[in-house]
Amino acid sequence: MIVKTVETLLVVASAVLWLVMVGLAGAGHWLAALYVLLGLLLIYAVLGTSHKGRFDLRLVAFPSLVWLAMWAAAFWLGDHYAGVFAGRGPDFTILGFHPSFAAVIILFWLVPTLLMGFGFEAVKDRWLSKERWEDFVRRVHEPDSANADSEGDESP
Repeated sequence: MIVKTVETLLVVASAVLWLVMVGLAGAGHWLAALYVLLGLLLIYAVLGTSHKGRFDLRLVAFPSLVWLAMWAAAFWLGDHYAGVFAGRGPDFTILGFHPSFAAVIILFWLVPTLLMGFGFEAVKDRWLSKERWEDFVRRVHEPDSANADSEGDESP
């Protein structure tokens, strides 16, 4: 019962954060809107760990929180370098990119993608244990009771 209450509160909070994020973006506060998005993603990470009335916050801690921290750093560095080089080009590039965009490419896309792939593989038993997978397969292959009755009664 308490998990359902927590889940409901998190869903309501996510709706509020969506409105705040859209409002901030609409008012031209893009960086603040992106940080609100990170809070929203954290809520989704917590909701995604719910299974049979329990949350597994270890999955939120790693790799999800590390992923969100990298995104926050990417947003901050992107904004920082965009401000440093505003009105003029940078004296250098990183992998051929403007430093503000390189931060986004590296910390928002490249490293988190690798981290999520390898990170979820490292903790795969937490999010999809062999027992949970076999339970899922068993439920998928169980005949539906309504179909089982009609399939078993074949008259010529």
